[in-house]
Amino acid sequence: MKKIIISIGVLVVAGAGFFLYQNTQAKAKEDPAVEMYQVSKQTPLHLKGQVQSTRKQTVLVDTEKGPVQTIHVNEGDHVAKDTILVTYRWGEVIRAANDSVVTALNEDAKNDPQQALMVLKSEESAIKGTVTEYDRSKVALNEPIEIKYANNEKTVNGKVTSIAEMNNEPEKEEKTSLVTYNFTAVPDEAIPVGYSVELLIPRNEIHLPLKSVVEKDGEYFVYTVAKNKAQKQTVTVEKGSGYYLLHDGLNEHDKIIKDAKSVKDGMDVTVE
Repeated sequence: MKKIIISIGVLVVAGAGFFLYQNTQAKAKEDPAVEMYQVSKQTPLHLKGQVQSTRKQTVLVDTEKGPVQTIHVNEGDHVAKDTILVTYRWGEVIRAANDSVVTALNEDAKNDPQQALMVLKSEESAIKGTVTEYDRSKVALNEPIEIKYANNEKTVNGKVTSIAEMNNEPEKEEKTSLVTYNFTAVPDEAIPVGYSVELLIPRNEIHLPLKSVVEKDGEYFVYTVAKNKAQKQTVTVEKGSGYYLLHDGLNEHDKIIKDAKSVKDGMDVTVE
């Protein structure tokens, strides 16, 4: 009799376990699988630029002041502002307009006023480059940016200080070329003149996939997931080209259901 009771007990337990397993499997099949999308800021905008001197001084011989008697500098010299560069025989002099480097010197031009005797470039420098009409609005002035040396030798901080109001004239032979605007950026620490650099412009915008946002009666909302249940979350968004621009309702690193087309508030879901 005892054996019969034990056998019946085993069968009941096994049956209950099987029933629970079947229910779990059936429920798993019923719960739709959803893919999650992590809310994050847009990747930085990358712009190319080159470090250039901000001022240039070209020295031409003035024959009315007489012959050139002495040239006081050599090519490659660093000179301070007001340093005497050239002395004429009658005592007149030419001085450096800025703290500069003598980048070119042509002594043969002493007797030819049509040629440059020397060229000086200021030691003060800035980064010059161009930005397309599509990216111009994404660049904020005087906001922190990262500046990477093209050879990956170093990264420094800086800021974009100006963007031209007028666009550059496209080349005649390049009728399909993008409209561009000149910009100027200043690094927080000196970068050698002539270096090529890459500017990383932070983009604080958060874009949401079109399918992740549901609109109903003028209200927009997305779905998060908590304890395997979809939860409706109201958001403030603005429709862009192929995305929604988030203004409010979510924080960076939040996760939402990527395709909310068939999702209902409170429904059971399985996260992929």
